[in-house]
Amino acid sequence: MRENALDEMFAEFEADATTSFRPPGVPAAERRVRDRRRRRGRLLAGLGALLLAGPAGAFAAGRGADPGPPVPTPVPAVSPTPTGDLPERKVFLPGAPGRLKELRFVDGRNGWALFDTCDTLDLGATDCRRAVGRTADGGVTWQPTTPLPDAKGPGSLLPVDERRLTVRVGDGYLVTTDGGAAWSRHPFGSPPPATQAGTATRSGFLVRCPGRHGLEGRPCPRRELTRIGSGPVRPQPPVALTGEHDDHGLIEGGDGRLWLTVRDGDRLTVLLSADGAASWQKLPAVPGAGRLMVSPDGADAWLVSVREDGFGVAATKQVWRLVGSRWEQRPGLPDNTSEVAAANGGILAVTSPYGSAGFWVDGRYVDVPELRAALRYDTDAHLSVEVLRDDTVVVSTGSAQIIGIGSGVTRTWTRVS
Repeated sequence: MRENALDEMFAEFEADATTSFRPPGVPAAERRVRDRRRRRGRLLAGLGALLLAGPAGAFAAGRGADPGPPVPTPVPAVSPTPTGDLPERKVFLPGAPGRLKELRFVDGRNGWALFDTCDTLDLGATDCRRAVGRTADGGVTWQPTTPLPDAKGPGSLLPVDERRLTVRVGDGYLVTTDGGAAWSRHPFGSPPPATQAGTATRSGFLVRCPGRHGLEGRPCPRRELTRIGSGPVRPQPPVALTGEHDDHGLIEGGDGRLWLTVRDGDRLTVLLSADGAASWQKLPAVPGAGRLMVSPDGADAWLVSVREDGFGVAATKQVWRLVGSRWEQRPGLPDNTSEVAAANGGILAVTSPYGSAGFWVDGRYVDVPELRAALRYDTDAHLSVEVLRDDTVVVSTGSAQIIGIGSGVTRTWTRVS
């Protein structure tokens, strides 16, 4: 009788927890995550003292003494993973040197992969060997591009679409505009249009320092709105663009409307242009808003505030949706939200730092059992989420990406690594 009662109790608990953003076992996972982050923090502090010139995102820390639950080994392509129901597609590039360093999709079918022998920390290495592959069928098959020119340091990907890609290396940019059939080399101070497009909107708008074409992010007193190929926009938007990167943002939806954000303290103001930056509508400022998100089709605009505590857990998680010309506050995001992205149809894709990913719909959290099963064992990895131009949802963990094809909360999920 005692065992039956316990079985019933755990069955009820599992049923109640199915729609919760936190997976079962969260307290233990939280302790593991915090312990690992403390250990990584101490290790990164030591590395920072030794490598003061290194970029902030270039350091990688190993696991501590307590590795936690084992990470399942991926099985051959298009077969179930050990952790759940997701099919697995491996990035296989015959003859590629080194290992898979980066994987980037531009839509549900087209993506790029970078293999590199260079150590991420060795920015001045001269003996790096690398290869780039591309897929046009969602990662089922991969084709190598023409070999890249020799270059110093480790590489990173800056894709635009299925034909234009920049590989940033230690001494400049390697660029292709024909799907990898040919490559050209460019210095940091003179990025070609294809490289500039990697940080611009769909129509080529971007905010940068006057007279500069580089992407190195050096400070300047004021910035200006420009368009690739035609220079500064005239007239400029009716707002001051400061020299700080975090003080402004620029988004273009699939409907062609431009959204410009400007921060003043804790107030975020949004300007909207429906005529290619010729004129602007200033929307009401929202105190406490963190950033603007726009759905791929441009129909929905959101303001969110996701501020982390010392352990990467969201401390505040407010949401506003644009209705007409005013912002309406909506129910907050789920507990422990760490990242959020806007999809079509008025929904938000969300992740937590404890191996959870799902959707926020009309103020309620919608669980995705396939993702929960595949991610719950990898609580040490940072999960990020983005929505691509065709409304494909991508959940990234390390060098692997989980691709969600479909619409709304009904999607087919595939792990690519």
